[in-house]
Amino acid sequence: MTHQRHTKVVFKTKATAAALSSVLLSLFSCAASTTSNSSADTTLVHSESQPQEAEIQNSALPLTKLTNGLSLALHYQNYAKHLNNPKKDANKDTYASNTSIDTQHDAYVDTHVNNAYADTHAININISEHKGISLNNSAGKKHFIAGHYSLASAEVVKSDTKQWVSLVVFNNNTQHIEVYRIDTASLEFAQPQTKITNGSEAICASTSSAGELQIINIDATGTLNQYEIHSGRFLSLRDFAIGPGIKSCAINANTDTLYLADEFAGVWQLDTNIESELAKNLIFHGKDVAVEGVATLSSTTIDGLDIAAWVSPDASGVWLKAPCLTQFFSLMNTANESNSAVRQLKASNKSTSIQPELVHLSLSEDGRNVSLVVDDDESGDVFSAELPSKLSAALLNRQCGTNIEATSPKENYLEGTHIQSTTSQHADLTVKVKPDVETDPVENHGDAADDPAIWVNSNTPSQSRVIGTDKKGALNSYDVAGKLVQSLPVGRVNNVDVGYKVSVAEANAQQSDASFIDIAVASNRTHNSLSVFEIDKLGTMTHLGHISTTLHDIYGMCLFVSDGVAHVLANDTSGRFERYRVSIASNKKVDGHLTQSFSLPSQPEGCVVDTKTRTAYLGEEGAGIWALDITTSSNQPQFIAEIEAPVEADIEGLALFDVDSQTYLIASSQGNNSYAIYHIHNENPEELELMGLVQIAADKDKQIDGVSETDGLEVTNANLGGRFTEGLWVVQDGRNVMPSETQNFKLIAGTSLKDAITKLANAKP
Repeated sequence: MTHQRHTKVVFKTKATAAALSSVLLSLFSCAASTTSNSSADTTLVHSESQPQEAEIQNSALPLTKLTNGLSLALHYQNYAKHLNNPKKDANKDTYASNTSIDTQHDAYVDTHVNNAYADTHAININISEHKGISLNNSAGKKHFIAGHYSLASAEVVKSDTKQWVSLVVFNNNTQHIEVYRIDTASLEFAQPQTKITNGSEAICASTSSAGELQIINIDATGTLNQYEIHSGRFLSLRDFAIGPGIKSCAINANTDTLYLADEFAGVWQLDTNIESELAKNLIFHGKDVAVEGVATLSSTTIDGLDIAAWVSPDASGVWLKAPCLTQFFSLMNTANESNSAVRQLKASNKSTSIQPELVHLSLSEDGRNVSLVVDDDESGDVFSAELPSKLSAALLNRQCGTNIEATSPKENYLEGTHIQSTTSQHADLTVKVKPDVETDPVENHGDAADDPAIWVNSNTPSQSRVIGTDKKGALNSYDVAGKLVQSLPVGRVNNVDVGYKVSVAEANAQQSDASFIDIAVASNRTHNSLSVFEIDKLGTMTHLGHISTTLHDIYGMCLFVSDGVAHVLANDTSGRFERYRVSIASNKKVDGHLTQSFSLPSQPEGCVVDTKTRTAYLGEEGAGIWALDITTSSNQPQFIAEIEAPVEADIEGLALFDVDSQTYLIASSQGNNSYAIYHIHNENPEELELMGLVQIAADKDKQIDGVSETDGLEVTNANLGGRFTEGLWVVQDGRNVMPSETQNFKLIAGTSLKDAITKLANAKP
């Protein structure tokens, strides 16, 4: 597997920040309600800088002390009226993106306040770590949950017919995560769903607009555990080591974004898509600033919006992050001062400072402003603050100034992120299928599983085998239910292919049924050889021996059988190919004769041979696909398909599949976790037409994850019975999650692949 490595620059450069500052200056001068000098320089905080003193003084928010400790207010509508007016939906963003800030603010108020918050009710939740959870609503209903709890999330969730409060907490007494689904009107709830843990250093949760509740728990072992509540139960999505220092976390489920407050480093940003690469990006680091609290605006508040905040006990303030800015605001504890002028004069007084460790974001009751709740570690008090209306309007409308268009966080913060070309005629042609079966995981950790082959049992098709390489030491075989049936520790086998009815030389030169066997051949990097195996009628493999090659670092291979003779095309990492004619003696001793050599410009791996047209297709990982006429050993390969959008390098696995008498070449598009489908023209096998992409998505009901970073793949049209009557497609899964395990292979019914290809073909003009 070749991993793509990108250097990611998390924030804009200083030059860009300077340009933005001039646009933002007037906005933030007006927004900071206690600013004493509106002409003072307002700067964006770079990821490796700390807040400047002038900045703290000139962007300040007054605090209001909450007498009941951590108290949250959740707002919801009368559901009958909500259903009668489908336009009244807080999850719809209908403001205009090209109007001014003031106009957009009015549009936001019209659509979100007058509609979403008409007939508004409130549920108040008071959380005490040592006493319990108190709930009451505007209808006078009350409920109390006794215990010692830490809050993960509390939000109102709507479906087509119901709405409820989703409350996720960590029970410090039992070490369980508890998920409550509370009726908004009666505050009644059934027994919570629970999950035992190894403790909790940080916990957070968020519900997506699709109603999927995701939970992140960083346990006492330094492991990040990601769950989803699916069909009323905890579904483990993935887990991985995250290390020490994580004090809190926050999820935006609709943007697949996780924020981690790391007291040693700063603020990390991760992708919560379980098929994404495990990479964390440091989006904020301040010298001598230990970040402990982080929050996001609830995903159910405004769909797709990404506003985050973080705090540190080393700075009496809060950092706010939107897609095009990160700004620090000072927080002033002026709860005992009635005169606003006095509060301004005391803004720099040390007695007004706090040491926040916790932060929570929400919308105000009228939906106009972003509110926040922070604590003071020194006094134990909890405070609230509300952003000024103009600043809130800018953030909620995804605008940082009058001339800045709304953009997504990934487009603004990350360099090297691929933006799909809208000019490509295939850019929107992607079909998703689900896996039917997954194999047992391989024994070795890391990048281990690599390439599969399919052996079709002609006598009992349902007893066919999937043969897969564990390239750190073994060749495995699985039944079509995914169970491991055989593992041969023959070395670091990388790629494997199968041949049928291969001739075995007889001493008396007479041919019989016993003179033909099925074989598997694997490229073996332990000694740069081709390992040959006999496959008996039950699918059991027996190692016959090795064929030495002159390749320097053998890598990929494929084989074809012609007139009972097996021919192998093998390559190394330099791009060199060698073709061997395999002979099997009467005593089953194997030998190979080199018949052809040629090279591609860079590293190849996948290859497949269409024996009907006598054409081999060769994948050059970073460039594209070559075709080779195998009729004679003197022909040279021709480059026939360049990697271009929507296909992304690397191209590794290649396989052939027939649909309605048409042959299609399937190539793994590793860079975007997809499979490129090429139509092979019957009259000219060297002409490929890209039809579009297929992706393999998770089947959560079966608890089988989707597929990412595929190396090798194989497919057959053979009827294997059961769910595989129209063939079988097998792919290597680079990230085996749900739950996190070593790599494995996914099996997809040929019917699903056929339907996907048919959809792509029908979509063509």
